[in-house]
Amino acid sequence: MENSFYGKTHSEKVAEDKKIAQQIVAEINKFGINDRQRWMILHLLSLEIEDIQDMREIVSFIKSKKEKDIFITKLYTSGEDNWVEQEVKE
Repeated sequence: MENSFYGKTHSEKVAEDKKIAQQIVAEINKFGINDRQRWMILHLLSLEIEDIQDMREIVSFIKSKKEKDIFITKLYTSGEDNWVEQEVKE
């Protein structure tokens, strides 16, 4: 008697998901994005993670690595000889 399997194995599911993820990355890269935009995309995608603890940890890591590069925290306007800090208005 021959064994029959129904559905996909865990490894097959992971391999399929990885292939789809690689296709998504390839499509994003067609836009010719730079590293700053990659970090922004990573941040935005991390906000979509369903597990809140995982999401917070990843967002925290991204902020610790790239906060000054990808988040606007202050606005500056030029004065006569220097830059003047202004509050960010929402």
